[in-house]
Order: sequence, then C-alpha cells, then structure tokens
Amino acid sequence: MTLSPSEFRRGSKSRRICDAIRDQIIAGVYRPGASLTSSRSLGAELGVSRSTVTVAYEQLVAEGYLEAKQGRLPRVSTSLRLPLWQFQATGNTAKTALRLSNYGKQVSFWPLPPKQKKHPIADFRYGDIRAEDFPLQAWRQALTTVIHRKQERFIYGDPKGNLELRKALQGYLWRARGVRCDAEQIIVVNGSQQGLDLCARLLLNPGDKVVHEEPGYLLATRTFLAIGAKCIPIGVDRGGMQTSALNRVKDARLVYVTPSHQFPLGGVLTAGRRRELLTWSARSHAYVLEDDYDSEFRFDTRPMETLHSLDETGCVIYLGTVSKTLSMQLRLGYLVVPQQLS
Repeated sequence: MTLSPSEFRRGSKSRRICDAIRDQIIAGVYRPGASLTSSRSLGAELGVSRSTVTVAYEQLVAEGYLEAKQGRLPRVSTSLRLPLWQFQATGNTAKTALRLSNYGKQVSFWPLPPKQKKHPIADFRYGDIRAEDFPLQAWRQALTTVIHRKQERFIYGDPKGNLELRKALQGYLWRARGVRCDAEQIIVVNGSQQGLDLCARLLLNPGDKVVHEEPGYLLATRTFLAIGAKCIPIGVDRGGMQTSALNRVKDARLVYVTPSHQFPLGGVLTAGRRRELLTWSARSHAYVLEDDYDSEFRFDTRPMETLHSLDETGCVIYLGTVSKTLSMQLRLGYLVVPQQLS
C-alpha cells in the first residue's frame, strides 16, 4: 500500500492513515472484497507501530468501509453500495491535448484484438496451446536450479540477452533447423513482435520499400507501416511467394517472408523460389526477414530447410519464437542476424 506525504499533513498518525485509506476506497483504488496489507506490514512500510495501523483499521471497520475477521487480512466491505467507482476529477483544469508522433498517430487507428469470451461457441483463434502440454515439472525444476545459484552481484546483463540462453538457442537451431551461427549473432527479444519492430527501426527509414506476402501476417505489415515504410504486396500460391514478381520491384530495403509455412495459407516456398529470392536480395542489397514461426510442427515430412541455411551473402535475418513449442506467455523470441549487424 502506498500513501503519499500529502496524506499525512494533519491529525494523529492513525487518523491520517484512516483518512488516506478511506479516500483510496472511495476513489476505487480498492474495490469491494479487495484485501488490504496486514497491520504489521503497513506499519513497517510507514514507519509507525502496528497498533497505530490497527486503530485506523478498527475505525474503518466501524464506519463500514472494511471487514475484519480473526486470522485474515482486512478487506473492503462487500456490502458497500456507493456511487463511488466512477471517479470524477474536480475543478476546472483543462485536459492536456493529445500530442502523438507520426508513429503514435499511425498505430492509434488500429483496433485492438477483441476480448475472448470465456465460453465461446467456436474458437477461431490461432496459435493457442493447451496448458496440459506445458512441461510444468521440468520448468519448475529448472527455475529452482537457477534461483539457488549464487551470484557475486546483480548486474545489468548483455543487451543481446543471457549468454547461456543464447548458447542453448545456438545448439538447438543448429540441430533442429540447420541454422549455423555464433551465439553473438543471436539477439533475445520479447516475442516475435518485438523482433519485427527492432528490424523495422534498425533497417528502414520513412518512405523505404518493404516487400511482403499478400495475404500475409497483418501485424508485420502494420509494424512496417507504423514507421512510415511503403509496403509492396506480392501474391502467394501453393509454392509460397511468387518471387518472379520481385523483378518489378526497385530499391526495396527489406523482404518479409514466412517460407516454411506461409501465413495464413500454409504453402511452402519451393526450392527454386528460395534461390530466386536470395539471388534477387543479393543483387538488390535488400535484407530478407525470415519468420520461422512454427516450423517445428511437421507431420508428413522433415522440417523444411531455412533460407538462413542457404544464405551465402549474409542477407537473411532469421526470426523465431518459443510461443508454439513452450508458451506464448513466456514472451520469448530471438533474432539471428548477419555478422555485420551483430
């Protein structure tokens, strides 16, 4: 619980605590049924005795704001029926005009994903995994092991991410996807969306051209549009992006593709088109952003080889995530960038 210095200007300590908590309840900071801090903890936080806080709590119980039972934390009374939870600012203070950058104006027009109902008739969301599939026991053991490691001191880590994690990813990508790289080429990010945003900000200026699949991953396109890039759509078919159309594109700085499992149609970029894409990229001095979002899941064949494993000129940036193999709630993704970008 946080009480500001201005809430302790008049009256006894217990009265000031009482008034401050009452104001927070009326303002909706604490809703009916919400538990408050124990008297011992709040007293230690505020530098007062436990009995001082107890007096304040007892006063609020007497006024009907709190409920208290032996052995339980005090909580806001569930019987409160105040027209309280609509907090209204008082006075004639004018609201500050909303001032956004071009980036902020661009993203403000995009709708947020709709909230999911608890019991939908049909669930059409993609990417969800069952909680039962998460290796909870192994995860708990790994966390316990790391927590018990003694460190000489806590320091800021490498901006690229934890070195042990990057080395583990290096070995995994080599084994599972044929991506051969140094740990220094791996950058850990908070999910694939941050990886997209990082690439967009690093590689593109407003007005630069980005080639993308059509139809394709909408959030990637929006990321490029948000920084002012010009998006050039290229159609797809069962063989993935129709790379022959790239010859009509001039001065593009970046190509975004999902070659192993085209999103959302599911095609696989053919071997010939992969070579054609890489040849065009090298000739045009454009980077290829390879989004390998779910390549681990193959039921009929081995996982397709990556563009990164075919790249001989250092033009491919590989984007991956653990959202499909572990959980999207971990918010963990990674980029494998060419040596000159690392």
